[in-house]
Amino acid sequence: MSSCNIMKAVSDGKFRLGRILAEGGANVNERNQEQMTVLMAACGIETNECHRHQKLKLIQTLLENGANPENLDRSGKSCLEYTRSQSIDVRNMVIQYLAKTDQNSSTG
Repeated sequence: MSSCNIMKAVSDGKFRLGRILAEGGANVNERNQEQMTVLMAACGIETNECHRHQKLKLIQTLLENGANPENLDRSGKSCLEYTRSQSIDVRNMVIQYLAKTDQNSSTG
C-alpha cells in the first residue's frame, strides 16, 4: 500500500485503519499539499466522545512508529497547535511524548 493512504485514512477519520497502516510500515511523516503531517491530521480532526479513545490510540501508534511531533506545516504550526481545540487528553499525550523525548535526548 502506498504511504499516502495513511494520510487519507486519518483525514477521513478511519483511526483503526490508520493504526494498521502505521504498524505495517507506512510513512507516518507523510505530508499533504499544505505540508501537514499524518500526526497533525490526527491531532486536529474533530471527534465525538465515542471515537476519542480510538483517536488517542492512533496518535500513540503514530508517535511510537516514528511520527515527528516537532514537524511544522506550511504555516509554521506543529501538531501541538493542532490539539488546541481538542480534548485535554489529546494535548497531554503530545506534551508527555515531547517531554519524554526531550529527557531522553538530554540524558543520552
